[in-house]
Amino acid sequence: MRLITLNIWCGKLSGELIDFVKSKSTTTDVFCFQEVLDNRRGIPSAVFKDGSEDIANRLRQALPEFVGYNAIPQVNERGLATFIKKGWRVESVEEQYVYGKKNTMTDNKWSTIGINMLYTRIRKDEVYNIWNIHGKFVALDKKDYPETLEQSRNIKGIIKAIDGKRILCGDLNLSPHTESIRILEGIPLRNLVTEYGITSTRTRYFEFPEKFADYIMPSHEVSVKKFAVLDDVVSDHLPLLIDCF
Repeated sequence: MRLITLNIWCGKLSGELIDFVKSKSTTTDVFCFQEVLDNRRGIPSAVFKDGSEDIANRLRQALPEFVGYNAIPQVNERGLATFIKKGWRVESVEEQYVYGKKNTMTDNKWSTIGINMLYTRIRKDEVYNIWNIHGKFVALDKKDYPETLEQSRNIKGIIKAIDGKRILCGDLNLSPHTESIRILEGIPLRNLVTEYGITSTRTRYFEFPEKFADYIMPSHEVSVKKFAVLDDVVSDHLPLLIDCF
């Protein structure tokens, strides 16, 4: 099973993004995207490089051999999307909250938004439990805060309750050596970013010092054939890839 996770930056580089997705679609089984805008739901226009506004629909059109699922924590806001290649049996799809609740953002402040995970359980020869997340943003330093610690404890409770092959992936908005990450490692999950000596998951479009945000964290039941941070510049985040069995 090959999975790619990517924070798409609301599709601001939508031309490059769609080309990338199409090029990877023949060899990828699962795409997990964060910061997905869908203007058909009344989301305010974003400024995209090629003038496109509905990046969610463009992703659907670019992936005709996939079935897409989405989860939006707040009406008129960015959310999560997971695309599963046809041929995999989708046994479960669930939106799970790990900080706050749905539609609880106040005064249009991003800091008050609820944090969800999009959980999919898929089967072919093997069963995989996959959690797609865009974690709590507190500050650009991506350090520990009460909110991130609470979030990690809640993630741990959810994932530990499931047996078998498990993968947590997405933009966690955390530095790799925080206590918040150690809580997730204690599930236990492998931190492939530190195992593989990754030095950044950001592109040149991110101009701040902290260069980590994105992770793929498999359980020890997952055998990793390949893990890589790809060098395709299609967002202010880099895509992460895992090949596993």
